[in-house]
Amino acid sequence: MVGKIRGRSGNLLVKLLPDADVEPVFRGASRRGGRLLAWLAVLAGPLLTVAGLVVLQPAGAPPMRDGGASAPSASPEGWAEMYVRSWLSATRDDSAGLETFYPAGATIQRAPGTQVPIDTAVISTVSEAGSWSVVVIADVLRLQPDGKRKASLLCTQVAVTGAAGAYVATALPAPVACPSTGGAVELAYDEVADPTGPIAQSVSGFLVAYLAGQGQLDRFISPGASLAPPTPAPFAGMRLNELRTHEKFEPGQAARPPDGTVVHTLVHAWGVDAAGQTTPVDYPLALVARAGRWEISRIDPAPLPAGH
Repeated sequence: MVGKIRGRSGNLLVKLLPDADVEPVFRGASRRGGRLLAWLAVLAGPLLTVAGLVVLQPAGAPPMRDGGASAPSASPEGWAEMYVRSWLSATRDDSAGLETFYPAGATIQRAPGTQVPIDTAVISTVSEAGSWSVVVIADVLRLQPDGKRKASLLCTQVAVTGAAGAYVATALPAPVACPSTGGAVELAYDEVADPTGPIAQSVSGFLVAYLAGQGQLDRFISPGASLAPPTPAPFAGMRLNELRTHEKFEPGQAARPPDGTVVHTLVHAWGVDAAGQTTPVDYPLALVARAGRWEISRIDPAPLPAGH
């Protein structure tokens, strides 16, 4: 029998096992215990390293990306935009996280589903000594007395204070006047093109390939033109509504253009989705003649204004 076995567990083993079996049991337990301690040390190593880095990281050090580059901090404009969305979404049943932006909170009595922010955007920012005044415009869907929902624009001014990455609102958003909308702009597309003519045929083929993913786009664009289509295709089909040109053509002249001739068009079309619903779209397109046909060379950045 082993000479000295201390502890309650040792005494129990002595009572339960014959003398010849005690020593092998203890040797096996010791080996298993040693292996367990070794694995615990291996697993604890990374945890201790991470803990050490956290403890030793200087207070106020910016968060780091992989590779050591500093991660970008949140901007007050984006923060204010999310604050306005939370404020517009809050109801008597759900604060929509309003306290995250404005710790003082607010008593919200609006019924759920009566007001929904569809979209928001920042339109102006004024900064002064660690504080910002941000104007956010929101497209809001509101329930009307007749049970229908109507979209309208709402501009709000948000007061924000703090430092990079740590902001707080000093008050609830304050509705203010939105920027006014100017009058309609006259454009330089005075000529109505033949809807069955060669220009219209090229434009129609381009729109179907570009926006509906039907047909080969390369057939309708100039060599070297950079016109990657939207993916996935936003429509299932296209319908040409009206085609106007900046350049004036004599009857039949557009059917036999010399190579290199350029025409600027404004296209009014309808995009048809898979459910058969239509969405109007406008495209200012530049076409160039090559080998007796018209090809789209670019989507102009904006329609040509009158007098151009």
